[in-house]
Formats: sequence, structure tokens, C-alpha cells
Amino acid sequence: MRLAGALAVLALLVPLVGAQDETPPPAPPPQGGEGEEGPPPAPAPGAEDPTGEEPAPASEAPVAPAVLDEVPLLSHPSVQWPMAPEALVEHLRLIASAHPDFARLETLGESAGGRPLLALRLGAREGAPVLFVGEHRGTASAAPEALVELAWRLCEELPRDEELRALFAQRTLILAPALDPDRRAGGAPPTVRFELNFPSGWQPESVRPGAGRTSLARPETLAAARYLSGLRSASVVLGFTERLPRGNAYAGAELPASDGEVHARLRAALDLPGQGAPVPWFELGSPGGGLLDFAYQARGLFALALPLPGEDELVAGRAGAYVEPLRAWILGALRQLPRVELAHEGLERLGSDTWQLDVRIANGGLVPTLSAMQRQRERGADVALELVGAKLVATAKKPTSNAPYTDASFQLQSPLAAGTLAGGEGRWLRLILEGQSGAELRVTSRSPWAGTDGLALTLP
Repeated sequence: MRLAGALAVLALLVPLVGAQDETPPPAPPPQGGEGEEGPPPAPAPGAEDPTGEEPAPASEAPVAPAVLDEVPLLSHPSVQWPMAPEALVEHLRLIASAHPDFARLETLGESAGGRPLLALRLGAREGAPVLFVGEHRGTASAAPEALVELAWRLCEELPRDEELRALFAQRTLILAPALDPDRRAGGAPPTVRFELNFPSGWQPESVRPGAGRTSLARPETLAAARYLSGLRSASVVLGFTERLPRGNAYAGAELPASDGEVHARLRAALDLPGQGAPVPWFELGSPGGGLLDFAYQARGLFALALPLPGEDELVAGRAGAYVEPLRAWILGALRQLPRVELAHEGLERLGSDTWQLDVRIANGGLVPTLSAMQRQRERGADVALELVGAKLVATAKKPTSNAPYTDASFQLQSPLAAGTLAGGEGRWLRLILEGQSGAELRVTSRSPWAGTDGLALTLP
């Protein structure tokens, strides 16, 4: 009933898909240089015109809206490109209201123009590995509308898609489709540009116009930086980029070789024939001060940008075609997130109250349980093993199932440091325990990036 009520209300705000065959070909919107904006976008149905002016008749609109879902009978309100920031906010709120068990709306802060900065969290499990996807451009990007449409579809498909339920039972997706909503609203471009105001690689206004007198000078960049810094379970950040020639990382940027290899493997794993692959942050040619620069340099998160459709595709009304590759990239990235897996390999009694427990701990994703950059930033924050129900007195380990156990250690305390696991890596541990027969034993593996797993058993 909650969904039905929400849809009934929105039916008055956002019309469902209508025929557009007779719409004349639209003229492309003006395209300025980086940081420049064209005229304000036509507001989506149901959203107030941010200029306060009387809307022009549909025949005079510079860009014909492109419907992102052309199914005749929609179970959610239609999503159109371009969409005003107020309409994006309304969609996000309706998604969270209609699907409270799966979707949750979070507030990052408020823009300089007083607009809310929102993120939609999909997946109910706390502490699960997190993928963050954010966009900050104006109406030249169809990513915000495509992200909203994708969120609707995932919410509606979840009850009948077992594979999707299994994916989100172990992972969390966070979508922030409008990190700079004032830019999307149109009007004069801000003096300080979002993509130049983050601290990593930042240079002052006197050196780099548009960067601001201090980093994080805009409320939008400060809110985004604080939010990313608080996402302890995030390991991968996805942004967006135009299809332009690639450059190099800014001078002074750090990139350990092992992290460069992980970026390359992620790109290869997410490459879509005919659509391209995500671009690692260090190939975007950023001068510094960007969101993805900050994500990797300050937080050690693997950061890549997804290719955007060209402007010619958008004005031709083909924005909806972008939803499917976006879905493939995002769900593919979710599957590559690190996830710790713990398995019981054997239990043997060595004495009246002494036991030998063999376990295997593994990383089921492509992404490691911690990046080399993050290990430099925060030591001791990797995989740990916690034992409850018995006393841990000694350990040994081996790299493969056929190798002998080595590196014996004695008189250890729980939790036990298990180090970093590369993508797909497994490790075998032998635990020597003291405990009484019949004791309930619990072994838990924990990782900020890779979540938790555990096994329970009773000492015979």
C-alpha cells in the first residue's frame, strides 16, 4: 500500500511515458569549456523551475526530454533527461519510501544554494563491502538520471531475482547522483569548481583559477570528503568521464605498483564490448583537486571513472540506452569487491583440553582486502581473526593446501592479525586451543573493506 500511495502521488507530479515520435529533432545545448555551463536545463515534470521564470512551451524547448524507461506500463514514475535537481531529490525520496527494507536515504549536507546533498544506500547489511558511485556534472551528463532509473529497477527486481538478492545480501551500493546540484540547476557557474577543490593535488586560486583560496572551500566538496572519509567499508569509488584522450596523474601523486595492477584488473573485468571500460583515476589527466584524486590519494580507495555517452547521443533522445551498460558496470564492480570467507578445514583433539583447529581464510573478490596506499595511511586495519569460547595458545600457517604448516607462534591473544589478502587469495591457519569438551566455539574474521564471516562449532 505504501508503494501504491507513493505512485498515486507521483502520478500527479511526473507523467508516465508518452509518445514522442512527432517531436522534432532538438538542437544541441551549448557546450562550454570545463566548468562552464549552458542555459539552465528544462525542469523535469513535477519540479519547480529554479529560475522562477514561466516555462517555455514544449515546442520551444532547446532539448527534447529523453525517457529512460520506455516500457509502456511502468511500476515506477518515469525518469527523463535532463532532470532538475529538485526532481532528482523527489525520486530518491520516493525510492527510499517505497522500498524501506532495501533502500535508505542519507544526507551528506547542503549545497551553497540550499539544496540537499543526498546518497541512496542499497543493501541492508551493515558493515558489508561498499561500492560508492557519485556524479557532479550538470545536464551534459545523463549519469544522474541513469543512476535513478537503475535504482528503481534494482528495487523492483529484487523480490523476484534470487541472484540479485544474494549479491546485495553481502554488498552495499551507494549512489550519489548529484554531488553538485547547484551546477545542475543552471545559472552562473560557481567561482570555485567542484572538480578542483579537493585537497589531493590542490593548488590555490592564484595558481589554478577555479580551485578556491583553500581546499574544501565549497560546502559540496567538504560534505563529499567527509562522507567518503566516514565510509569505512568502502573500497571502490566510481565516477564519470567524457570520452576524451587520456592523460597522466598530476605531479606528486602516489601510486604503488600493486595498486596500479589492481586498477588494471578492474578495468579489464568491467570492459564491455562496444561500450568501453572504466578509466583509472590516474589516466584522467586531472590537474589535481578532483573527487577521484581524493578518493585514492587521501583514502586509498580504488577509483575509476565510467565513460559517459556523447552529447550527440543525449540530444538524439538515446539517454535511456545508457542504463544497461551502467547496470553492467556497477553490478560487475559489486561482484569484484573484497569479501572475506572463513571455512572449517578440520578439528582434532591433541589432549584432554587441547585442540587443533584448521581454518581457511580467503578473499572471494578481485579487489584486495586493503590497498597498498591505505596500508600506508592506516596501519593495522586489515583482516583480523577473533576467537571466543577457547584460549588461543599457538598458531601456524601455510600458503597452499598442499604445503606444510610453518611460522609457528605461541602465547597469542585474540584478535589475531591475518594480514592482507590479495584478490582471490587463500590462506590456511592452524589454531592450537585450550578448551573444555562441549564448549561452544566461535571464530570470526573481520575486515574493514571485506566485511565479516564466521563459523561456529562445539568441541566434542
